[in-house]
Amino acid sequence: MLQPFRFSLILALLLFQATGSARAQEPPFTFASIEAMATKLASEPYKEPPSVEGDMRQLSYDHFRALRARPNTALWHDDDKSAFHVEFFPAGFIYEKPVQISVVDAGKATPVTIAPDQFDFSDTGLKTPPKEVALAGFRVTYPLNQPTKFDEIIAFLGASYFRAIGRGQFYGASARGLAIDTGIGRPEEFPTFRQFWLVKPADGINEFTVWALLDAPDATGAFSFVIRPGARTVVNTHAVLFMRNDVELLALAPLTSMYFAGKASPPRDDYRPEIHDSDGLFMITGAGERIWRPLSNPQALAVSSFSDSNPKGFGLLQRERDFAAYQDSAANLQARPSLWVEPNEGWGDGEVRLVEIPSQSETNDNIVAFWVSRWPARKGERKEFNYRLSALGDEAALSTQARTIATRGGTVPYASKQRRVAVEFAGGDLDSLSPEQPLSAHVSLTGGKVMRTYVEPLPSRKSWRLFIEFEPDGKKVVDMRASLGLRDQVLTETWTYAWRP
Repeated sequence: MLQPFRFSLILALLLFQATGSARAQEPPFTFASIEAMATKLASEPYKEPPSVEGDMRQLSYDHFRALRARPNTALWHDDDKSAFHVEFFPAGFIYEKPVQISVVDAGKATPVTIAPDQFDFSDTGLKTPPKEVALAGFRVTYPLNQPTKFDEIIAFLGASYFRAIGRGQFYGASARGLAIDTGIGRPEEFPTFRQFWLVKPADGINEFTVWALLDAPDATGAFSFVIRPGARTVVNTHAVLFMRNDVELLALAPLTSMYFAGKASPPRDDYRPEIHDSDGLFMITGAGERIWRPLSNPQALAVSSFSDSNPKGFGLLQRERDFAAYQDSAANLQARPSLWVEPNEGWGDGEVRLVEIPSQSETNDNIVAFWVSRWPARKGERKEFNYRLSALGDEAALSTQARTIATRGGTVPYASKQRRVAVEFAGGDLDSLSPEQPLSAHVSLTGGKVMRTYVEPLPSRKSWRLFIEFEPDGKKVVDMRASLGLRDQVLTETWTYAWRP
């Protein structure tokens, strides 16, 4: 007969072995775990997430911006081997939907908990700090510009929005995980990242991985973002989507920006010539054609579509890099990043769609660009996409052809019914041409009639200007395409433009 002590010891050992065995068999937390969550979520009815209440929700824009994390409280701040630190945004202001954030280390996910004393509330206007703080998002910092200073390289905050910058850049255009029913004449659906997982970087590795769970009334998804900071900060994106319902317009790799005024804008009472985060949509089609479309701030909602098959890339670019074009020393518009999307595999038939929204203020993001598949998204479907998003400032590296550097317009003095557009090209082979070379223009348009075209060199700028004089057909939109060539060789990208009466 066992003695009570020996029996208790054996029982304790058995329990310890059983517990240890169960822990050993517990699967590691991986991206597949998030995909399983998204699958399950898609099979359930959508539930609107709760909002924070109280003083944090009443904060103004300026007061929310004044709320900062205290020094030395960033995640991994005490780890000398970590090239990345993470700071958190509290839920409040318009960012009222809390998100759950966890850290993944050695296959184990641990929730992040934040104490109110990790934030400085002194400039927020609050009489007393909140007793609890919910999280709305986070920003990642890295020694991007100086070896000992950690600069912000990417931030996730609000719905499925995130912003990335490269070396020497300032935040401008934003990316989104997913957009639904954008610009089709009915309320847009804004999918939301509900949970984030921050994968602890290995020592000596200069890339940072973020996983996210997306939820929306019509879709769920699992996202992986692998971030590599540098002169070009690159975000390798892997998205797995699950459709709750049929979706009329599923917008992939959506980009959002601000365009208030530019070279072709009407005169304004403002000392700043141009105001924009991006000045054009650039595309490289599946066939290799390079297309540039200048942006506008239209008087009415404008939607443009560019059909393609297996696009090589598209993006909202900030080509104008001269401070003199902006004269805004506070906004640094000349240093805003261009956002460039490159699919890692064939996306099939579809279109790049550009939505331009009228705006009376430069505080509004009124430009959206994204990819739409030719094939509709149906309930129960699983869709998978991979692409590389780059925040860059070397736009010329995207093409060896001459590029459009300015689009201007106005009336024709001797013909009141006619309009004139001046398109300036530079770079590529144009740099080596003498002014005597017989450049020719290839111009086509719909919605009007071409009256005259001519090309002139600008030797002092090492550029060439194409003038197109046309007569609109009543109130129709005039769609134009043009390029410059020498004999049988096309030397420039394809410039496209929509003139609206």
